[in-house]
Amino acid sequence: MNKYDELKKEYRDLANFVSACFLTNRPAEEVFADVEIFAVSCSMRLWGAVGLYSQDYRDALFAITGKRYSMEQILTAISRAGDTDRYVRTPDFFKKLVEKDLRDGTNTSRDFLEMLNRFLVSVAFINGDFPMEEANAATEIIERLQSYSAGQGLASAPLSFLPSARITPLYEESYVRKADKPKPDAPAPKDAPPPGKTGAGNAPGSAGSSGTANTNILDILNRLRLDFTLELPKSGADPDFTPTPAKDNERRTTQSETTPAEQEPVKPAEDERTLEQLLEELDSLVGLDTVKRDVHSLLNFIKVTKLRTERGMKVPVVSYHLVFTGNPGTGKTTVARLVAQIYYKMGILPKGQLVETDRSALVAGYVGQTAIKTQAVIKEAMGGVLFIDEAYSLAGGSDDSFGKESVETILKAMEDHRDSLVVVVAGYDELMHKFINSNPGLASRFNKYFHFPDYTGEEMLRIFARFCGSNGYNMDDDDTVALLERFSALYEVREEHFGNARLVRNVFEKAIQGQADRLADYADVSDHDLAALTRSDLDAAMGITDEDNVGG
Repeated sequence: MNKYDELKKEYRDLANFVSACFLTNRPAEEVFADVEIFAVSCSMRLWGAVGLYSQDYRDALFAITGKRYSMEQILTAISRAGDTDRYVRTPDFFKKLVEKDLRDGTNTSRDFLEMLNRFLVSVAFINGDFPMEEANAATEIIERLQSYSAGQGLASAPLSFLPSARITPLYEESYVRKADKPKPDAPAPKDAPPPGKTGAGNAPGSAGSSGTANTNILDILNRLRLDFTLELPKSGADPDFTPTPAKDNERRTTQSETTPAEQEPVKPAEDERTLEQLLEELDSLVGLDTVKRDVHSLLNFIKVTKLRTERGMKVPVVSYHLVFTGNPGTGKTTVARLVAQIYYKMGILPKGQLVETDRSALVAGYVGQTAIKTQAVIKEAMGGVLFIDEAYSLAGGSDDSFGKESVETILKAMEDHRDSLVVVVAGYDELMHKFINSNPGLASRFNKYFHFPDYTGEEMLRIFARFCGSNGYNMDDDDTVALLERFSALYEVREEHFGNARLVRNVFEKAIQGQADRLADYADVSDHDLAALTRSDLDAAMGITDEDNVGG
């Protein structure tokens, strides 16, 4: 049996097994078509991991689908599928197999994975080698399906046939040239069957037949849930969400056409600032004297450590991860952004962006998916700072397996990416100390604490004055004194959820709304009227704020 016959047999076994297990009234041709889409997508994922083209790929695809594709078409598909940000989605028929196992106590989904393992090895080995890049892609596909099964409550036993058993070196002589992202609208091959034909005389529903009229491999990659043009789910998204497929006459989004939010993080405008300018901005923040000293002290330590390294002297192990403690609205996020940029300017981080997140964006509803969700956020933060607000919520107690899973995933990323990821955790003082002490891994990695004190009445007034100045408002001196007294009184009676700068912002926004309500009935409004915040505006704002203490 030659390698193409072996591949065709592995695919036929896969398709026939799914068709036999499928317990719905769907036509057999549709079931075969879904399996074909999945099989081709997996093949592109494996070949795309290497990014090289082999002549064997055309014959391999013919063995699976009964169709002929041009080198240009296959190269285009490989270039898309090779993007590490993309993956093969869990197909609906596999979800049905899992449902059957849960309902009937069978092992059909595991048996499918056994056959899929064999099929993936045959796909990878079609050109004579099975390099590590393809092995990792195969493992990614299998583990994703296993993770879905586990998330549904189905225990998974180890597979008896693993791709790692046949991993070989990469023999580049078996490839033609690199897939350098040719145009995605490559013409159909001359020897492809005409639309409506399955090719090679295969009858609809037989192994090697798609049961559909598609003759372009890009159509397969752009169909339904197995679309390589789809990005990884964003924080908080369901990783198995299936978007509505694009209609044939709609312009599909390719990798080069993604929106800025979907592309590799772009260096923010803050990168234009020098280190000196960043430090000046830090020092210009209202209050936070102890925080400023701590940041400057940390930078001094980094500078001296760099000097010792340059001169070949011993240096201690340095941890750049930080714990920010304090009430809401004390500037923790603002300082974290500056620290991210400062780390970038000092060569600690390769990019310097800040990704802000919390428990809701890290934890999923069931074990297995939490790690995937957390990894997606970590990937977004790679090269910069991952800022986790209210991080203590990840330590919800002894029965919080989801939070623990997220913490362990973060700790592993901190260990594996020491030179490209800094994590800053933030929250209330006492809760953050309990959180760090809840896990030895956290305690060993987070040893620098920055405390953000509440703003005094005078500092709150300075923040309010900045809001006024940057938005073109002003107050009389008497009103300024009255506002200082009110802020000072709020500071004296503050509680755990004191709002600090958030409270000040709310007061400002309510004051300008009060001004708008007051001026709405004026017959003639002067520039002075439009700029002035009066006692009545401020009293109305402070009265509302005082009632519910705004901040929180």
